[in-house]
Amino acid sequence: MALQQKDSKKKFGRKASDRVRLVKALSPYYQRTGSFYPVLYTLSNRYEEHLIPYSLVQPVRAESRRPVVFSPSLLSRGLIERLLQPAESGLHFNTCQPELISVGEREDKGVFLLNSTASDPTLGIRVQSIQEVINQDKHCLLELGVSSVESLLRQELYPIVILIKPKDKKGRKFRKLLSGRGEQEVMEAVQVEELQLETLPLLYCTLEANMWNTTEELLKAVRNTIYRQQRAVAWVEVDRLQ
Repeated sequence: MALQQKDSKKKFGRKASDRVRLVKALSPYYQRTGSFYPVLYTLSNRYEEHLIPYSLVQPVRAESRRPVVFSPSLLSRGLIERLLQPAESGLHFNTCQPELISVGEREDKGVFLLNSTASDPTLGIRVQSIQEVINQDKHCLLELGVSSVESLLRQELYPIVILIKPKDKKGRKFRKLLSGRGEQEVMEAVQVEELQLETLPLLYCTLEANMWNTTEELLKAVRNTIYRQQRAVAWVEVDRLQ
């Protein structure tokens, strides 16, 4: 990038979809010898021209099935309902039904709130419920937002975070998954959550718009993404969790 400083402003002035997280892979020499060196990554900030400093991340290979968080989170309920419908899905997926959380439990680190700003009654999901699904050797499909990801990591749960890109600027293809929500509301959530995703201490994956056309194709792509990410390494910014 140092050789292309003259073009950097033009490149980083393009659409947000052109901005990527850069990952420096481990040297093959260290992979052969079994030595561990931290891997470096950086983010390109959406509203700045320059890259922010490198941060240390470490690879985590989850032995058990990882829970799943969707973005935009307003699609979560519709996606979960559809993903659980085929009979064979029960072999791989399950979910945790949100339950009422008392005022005294809202600061509990083992409780993940669906909406921390909501007044009574507040719904949430307990870490024990997620762990029960994992113990069944299934992916727990969560109705939680992106803001819960860091809390999940602190509980040594390494979620698969999937960003689903809309097919158009109005989110019309999301209509069947909205569960009563408006399309405009979902598109506003897309913009807000994409900024949140860039600050996560965990690498997320993106399901691009050209990977699906119909709701059924989207569901198939989501399943394939979950299976693929389960086999992949989770890159975690451990220092942020200490």
